[in-house]
Amino acid sequence: MLKVMEYRRQLKALKDEGNGILTKCETEKRSRTPEEETRFAAINTEMDAVEARMGDYIRVNKIPDSDLRSYEAHKPEAGGAEQPFPTPFRSIGEQLIAVRDHTLGRRTDPRLFEVRAASGLNESVPSEGGFLVQQDFSTTLLQQTYVANQIPNRCRRIPISAASNSFAMNTVDETSRATGSRWGGVRVYREAEADSTNASKPKFGKLEMKLEKMMGLCYATDELLADASALGAVITQAFTEEFGFKLSDEIIRGTGAGQCLGILNSDALVTITKETGQAADTVVTENILKMWKSRKGRNLVWLYNQELEDQLDTLTLSIGTGGVEKKLFVDTPNGPTIKGAPALAVEVASGPGDVGDIILADLQQYLLIDKGGIQTAESMHVQFLTDQMTYRFIYRINGMPMVKSKITPYKRTSSDFYVSPFVTLGAR
Repeated sequence: MLKVMEYRRQLKALKDEGNGILTKCETEKRSRTPEEETRFAAINTEMDAVEARMGDYIRVNKIPDSDLRSYEAHKPEAGGAEQPFPTPFRSIGEQLIAVRDHTLGRRTDPRLFEVRAASGLNESVPSEGGFLVQQDFSTTLLQQTYVANQIPNRCRRIPISAASNSFAMNTVDETSRATGSRWGGVRVYREAEADSTNASKPKFGKLEMKLEKMMGLCYATDELLADASALGAVITQAFTEEFGFKLSDEIIRGTGAGQCLGILNSDALVTITKETGQAADTVVTENILKMWKSRKGRNLVWLYNQELEDQLDTLTLSIGTGGVEKKLFVDTPNGPTIKGAPALAVEVASGPGDVGDIILADLQQYLLIDKGGIQTAESMHVQFLTDQMTYRFIYRINGMPMVKSKITPYKRTSSDFYVSPFVTLGAR
């Protein structure tokens, strides 16, 4: 409908110009001048030509009357602003079936191309047979990916503009809170000390990331492709769940090479050593207390392997003779907490006894960058023998911790004590 909308705009502009000539003559109570008469005739001729081109376009592309009536319901009032045209595809399933038909050469739905242009999105990739998922479906898929996954939805997320493929920001290069190291070297003096002091300034580092592709695959049988509603439901659930899982896993243990840099591979990670004589694959009260002591942040959350839950549920703080032991793992109406911070059982935590089976993190100190627009490429050849269509979704995203190093506290007695937004327990 984009082309039809353009024809309509041309007709409206010509009509407004013609009415302007008529109104001016009526206001001035006179007949049209020769110049005005010539232009008025030309306007009528141009309108006839535009209407003829629009009719031909509608017939060739077999645009149904329902779509034209839908446009009439949303067209602008006289003198008003153009209203957004209703979504060309009613569901993601309908769009993916149109992509299938185009790939197999059955028919080409013009909406596949008009959606891209009307939404202001990028061109498809001909060599990959790709189409961008309609913008509202793209947004819905991304929202569900984040909402359904407890780790990505707690991270700091920054969208990248269409003109850029990377992101950079200045950060404070602070690795110690000792005097002379705060803010990378800023110092403040009393007046009496100032006579013999040197100037100081903050030290900044740079956090840089470029977008990387994350891909998801989904197979659809020919029977499923016969039902747009069922296809849309399956694709949406499969896509959002798998992308969310992959993104969560990378936030925890990504290598940083062509993917997110995970918390466990960051120099900012503080790893708490196990207790002397501690049994394998266990978590004890002292582990939790030491992890909590090394925390730094305001939006802390515990991430743990669900297999540890029976152990966590038995951890207590002794309060002396005659008192009642205080539990560390507490159920609340909003879910479990440890030391008052939310405790989430997550599938991507490491196995019991391995580094990362329990993590204390301020995920607002983890940065995700992405670029809007999900692209789908399709193929009938990958699963030809099983009569399935393969859809490949591409999402451009990257992430890394916003702090590059763990922090040495201002005063400490132990040389191996550090604080950080990311704390985990060593192998046991």
